[in-house]
Amino acid sequence: MARRAKKDVKEVVPRDQGLAIRAAIIILAGAVVYVNSLNAPFIFDDNTAILDNQQIRQLWPLTVPLSPQRDTPVAGRPIVSLSLAVNYAIGELDVTGYRVFNLAIHLLAALTLFGVVRHTLTLPSLAPAFGGQATNLAWVVALVWMLHPLQTETVDYVTQRTESMMGLCYLLTFYCSVRALEQSPGRWHIAAIVACAAGMACKESMVTAPVMVALYDWVFVGWPALQKVRRPRLYMGLASTWLVLAAFLASGPRTSAGFATGVSVWTYLLNQAPILLDYLRLTFWPVHLVLDYGTPRPVTLSDVALPVIVITGLVVAVAVLLVRRPHVGFPGAWFFITLSPTSSIVPIATEVGAERRMYLPLAGLVALVVLGAYRAWTSRGMTRPALVGPVVVVALCLALAAGTVRRNREYESRLSILQTAVERRPHPRSNLMFGTTLLEAGRREEAQPYLAHAREDPASGFILGIDLIAQSKFAEGAEELERFLRLQPRHLRALDAREALGRAYAASSQLDRASMHLTEVVRMQPARAAAHTYLGEVMLRQGRVADGLREFQTAANLQPGNPDALRLLGIAQGQSGQLDRAVVTFKQAIALDPLNARGHHLLGSALAASGQIAEAVPSFARAVELDPQNTEARADLERAQRYVR
Repeated sequence: MARRAKKDVKEVVPRDQGLAIRAAIIILAGAVVYVNSLNAPFIFDDNTAILDNQQIRQLWPLTVPLSPQRDTPVAGRPIVSLSLAVNYAIGELDVTGYRVFNLAIHLLAALTLFGVVRHTLTLPSLAPAFGGQATNLAWVVALVWMLHPLQTETVDYVTQRTESMMGLCYLLTFYCSVRALEQSPGRWHIAAIVACAAGMACKESMVTAPVMVALYDWVFVGWPALQKVRRPRLYMGLASTWLVLAAFLASGPRTSAGFATGVSVWTYLLNQAPILLDYLRLTFWPVHLVLDYGTPRPVTLSDVALPVIVITGLVVAVAVLLVRRPHVGFPGAWFFITLSPTSSIVPIATEVGAERRMYLPLAGLVALVVLGAYRAWTSRGMTRPALVGPVVVVALCLALAAGTVRRNREYESRLSILQTAVERRPHPRSNLMFGTTLLEAGRREEAQPYLAHAREDPASGFILGIDLIAQSKFAEGAEELERFLRLQPRHLRALDAREALGRAYAASSQLDRASMHLTEVVRMQPARAAAHTYLGEVMLRQGRVADGLREFQTAANLQPGNPDALRLLGIAQGQSGQLDRAVVTFKQAIALDPLNARGHHLLGSALAASGQIAEAVPSFARAVELDPQNTEARADLERAQRYVR
């Protein structure tokens, strides 16, 4: 029966000795068009996800990189966090290594798409129309998709590997499920489920994969044949990966997305209609790309009536096609369903749109255009020049490659990419970021007009205040943040503003104000480890030793794999006279971060202060060995050695 089942769903894939050559061309083309992007700097969210992220500073134990902090770009995305830790282990903060990794993921995704489309076109339902050219058509789809300028954000913006890694897992899920129709269904089903679970650990948009696999089977295979290869088991396995996603969402929730962000479902949904039209325009005319689309605007139905009508009409057309001509309707369904997690009813307060969200949806549109053009070209039975098709494909690929190379150049500096954003889609945030970047470059007069436009949005005070505090302009920064809180007390970043205010007031010795804001932060968000640490420091300075120690202990408990939190706790314990407990805490920090010179120095200091001079010598020696420039540790070592003699 199993053999008969395989015959019902399997069309033998034609052997093609050119497969390796085509795959090599995809890789070579990708390397050529992206080579000018490999030295571009880190930007925006890269600061939080990479430059300031202590969780990626070590690979072992794995629980550290696999436990990203909440409300960061990699929160709830442990596999992406682990990939950043691998990059750091290889080249620390050398940006080239991170970008090479991003490009490698993109090329692997293109090769996987090649395989998915190729095997799909040889299924019995499509083989009569496409089987003879399955390899060539699939190759064109993959090549066009890979070269398209819309894909630049996932490669050029390091942190957005969340999208490409999820996309790779999505396509691998499909590849394995399609291969299961041909041979060894048990093994391929397991591989599909593993790929799907991995995707859930990369980005939440993977949630639609089980649905799309079931829809794919309904459209291209048919239920009778699927029952014979025990396909329901695959569906149950894929659906079970939703539990994996739920666990990651619970462990690393995002206050920037969801139904409690302060942006209504209706407002966000209305904002998406013109954004979806922008995505479609950029698919067919990929010029004037934008990195930052801003936040959702307070629009009414009348404001976006035309885009809503157009998008609604497209959705209805896709639904009708799925019933009447499902093979044609599937690419349209792929577009809307893969976009639905970010472009429907779940508000994302910090970004109304993002071109990286088209990473997977673009594949459906490219396949629809390539296969539709092929059918139109071959359906009338007329004799046509054989070279026309290849010439058109080459011209299209060269045009897309040129667009991608141009877009890569715009990532050459933070200033250049921000300039494109503010010129092509100006809004308060883009004006503010461009203005502050000009200030940092010493171009104050040029910055003023952009900063003035940014003032139109009261929420801009948050970014400006944070930037001023980062420049140690605590009074000015605190004034901006206080204004922001008065105007936007329920804003998504209100707690961030209070935490920053606590740090600013502590730096200017206004301890009561600092304590007030930080206490409110930990009351509203008890799991915010950094706020507990800052509050503990303030309390110690106020003479509230017991309360301060409690806050440090809470921070360490919330981040059991964070050696920095343990070191701060140990310092607080030592300052309060609890030297024995400080020794234990410093040893725990060293176990997590054995190459940190400061940790060994702190342990030696705690041992020496408790009278264990001989035991302190090895710790001081190790600190000096790890950091020969640490004159304080060297002096402590010499004093301890003299005492022991």
